[in-house]
Amino acid sequence: MAVDRSFLIKSVQRKKEFIVAYCAFTNMPLVVCDPETFNDQVWIFDTEAQLQEFAKAYTERKILLRGIKYLNKNFLSFFSMLFTIGVNELVFVGAGGPQEIALGDLVRRPDFSSLPKEKQPVLNPELQLTGLYFMQEASRPVPNEQKTGLADMEEELAANLCKGRYIVPIEFLPGPESEAEKLKNHKFRLPILKGKNDEVMQPLFTDPNEMAKFNKENKLRALVMPFGQLSKILIKDSRGFLLNPAGFHIAMPKELLEGLSKRFGDEEA
Repeated sequence: MAVDRSFLIKSVQRKKEFIVAYCAFTNMPLVVCDPETFNDQVWIFDTEAQLQEFAKAYTERKILLRGIKYLNKNFLSFFSMLFTIGVNELVFVGAGGPQEIALGDLVRRPDFSSLPKEKQPVLNPELQLTGLYFMQEASRPVPNEQKTGLADMEEELAANLCKGRYIVPIEFLPGPESEAEKLKNHKFRLPILKGKNDEVMQPLFTDPNEMAKFNKENKLRALVMPFGQLSKILIKDSRGFLLNPAGFHIAMPKELLEGLSKRFGDEEA
C-alpha cells in the first residue's frame, strides 16, 4: 500500500532550518545505502543532539561526521544539488524518529532533455555517487583489510570515471578576440593546484556546482571534455588531475588516466 507523505512533505517545507550529516572525508553530505531497499540516502536532523546520536556508529568505524545547518531559503538549492550526486531518498530525523521521503516527491528533478546537447549542463551523478561511497570508505584510518567492499567500489568508480564528461576550468588571456576565437587559438591559461613538495595537479570538475566552489571570483570558464581527451590538456610538470578539489578530491594522476584507458577503453574520444 502506498504511503501518503503529503503531511511529512509539508512539514519539511515549513521548517525554519535543518541539519545535514556531512562526511569530513568528502566535504559532502554523507551518503548511506539502505540495506533493504538499496536506496541512496542523505540523513537530515532537527537537532544537533540527534545528529550526535546518529554519528556514534560512524565514529566507531572511524568515519568522522559534522553537521551543516541549512536555512529554509536554501532548501530548494540543496535538494536540487542532491540530484547531481545520485541521491534518491532523504531520511528526516525528528522527535518521532526517522522518516523517509523520495527526493523526487519533495522536489522536481531538473529536466534538461529539451535543450540541445551542447547546452545541457555537465552532470555525472553515477560518478559522484560512486566517488562519495569510495572516499567515505577508503579514507578511514584503518588497515585496508578492514575496509568493507573497497575493491568492488574501486572497480565501479573506475568504470564511471571512464564514462564521465568533465569540466576543465580555463582562464582566457586578455585581448580583443572573442572567447570562441581565444579558445580556437589556445589563448587561455589552465589553473593549477600545488600540493606537498610543490606537486602540481590540475583541477577538474564533475558538474557546475563543484566548479562554482572553486570559481568564487568568477574568472574561469568551462571547457567540457570526455575522459578520453583529458590527457591532451595536461600541462608540463602536471602530475594529473584532482577531481572536485573542494568535494571528494579524487586524484587522477597520468598513470591512472593511461591505465583506465587501456582497461576500459575510451568511452568517448
